[in-house]
Amino acid sequence: MAMGTETKLYVAVGVLAVLGGALYLNSKSKKEEAESYTQAGRAAELPPLTFTDEDTKKIDKIVLEKGADEDGGAGSEFELTKTGDEWKLTKPVAYKANQANVKSLLDALKRLKTSEQISTNKDQYEKFGVADGKGLHVVLYQGGKVKTDLRFGEGGTRGQMARIGDKEGVFSVKGYSSFTFDRDAKGWRDLGILKFDEKEVEEVDLTNEHGQYTFTKDGDKWTAKYKKPKALAAGKIDDFDPAKVGDLLRAFKTLNAADFGDGKKLADIGLEPAKGELTIKLKEGKATHIISVGDKADGTNVWTKVNGNDQIFQISSWAADWVTAEPSKFTAKKDDEKDKDKPPGGGMPGGIDLSALGGGH
Repeated sequence: MAMGTETKLYVAVGVLAVLGGALYLNSKSKKEEAESYTQAGRAAELPPLTFTDEDTKKIDKIVLEKGADEDGGAGSEFELTKTGDEWKLTKPVAYKANQANVKSLLDALKRLKTSEQISTNKDQYEKFGVADGKGLHVVLYQGGKVKTDLRFGEGGTRGQMARIGDKEGVFSVKGYSSFTFDRDAKGWRDLGILKFDEKEVEEVDLTNEHGQYTFTKDGDKWTAKYKKPKALAAGKIDDFDPAKVGDLLRAFKTLNAADFGDGKKLADIGLEPAKGELTIKLKEGKATHIISVGDKADGTNVWTKVNGNDQIFQISSWAADWVTAEPSKFTAKKDDEKDKDKPPGGGMPGGIDLSALGGGH
């Protein structure tokens, strides 16, 4: 039976529709395939950031250079060097490094990942804060050779802008935390000053403007002698409370720096002569610790020297006030006065700077 004209027309339209659909699907498939090749190519062009546990263990020097900020704040440079299993700060001063914070940086390296290229040339370096002298320059060494060279700039929703090695262009890096990488001097230094077992202490001597104190262990209890300024002989402290010596020792048994006083002159900060000197003697001559305190420093902190070392510290006034104490600080107190001798922060001993537990940025 012959097809009518109208039927032929419908068939032709159907065939065209099928051919058109096939052509569209074929074109779409080729486009998606091309795009996948392009994406794969772009990903392959990204400089990789891959650190394993084994890689971080081999890093033996870290240099962190911070450029001056737009407000005129000075830049900084820190050099951390590994000797054996221990990290030391070698610039700007020689000092034991904060081991936990260095470990945090090394662990953070394993989370870094290059996600995309933001710019292909140097023209955008200034815009994204990665021009020479800008941002945070991180150089990692292994055996005296540069392993990785990174410069971190502005942060944003696309990640942290960065330059990676000698690869020209600006890249977005995921996993970066300024809290971990961009610390101040206090964040890279070991804050520990003193650590001893209070049960090992057999004598405590204290000298300040209020006189001279000698506390001696008699069995499990402390006895006290007190000599007023210019007095010929030592006497006693009325209403002496032996537990107060225990409070004093708890303030110093795990003493931490709130900050440091590099470049300060002793005479300018009340440490030459000192405003008070505390001597803590351990049993059997195991150790003797001498703590000198001076003027107020930043906030309520106080300038301090320990064991005659050149390093100057700031410690909390809660600890330092024991060294400049009047006799009444060692007497029994009423309940409403007891809270005054408790450490700040609900019981943290030794003048601990709580901000340093996180890195101090």
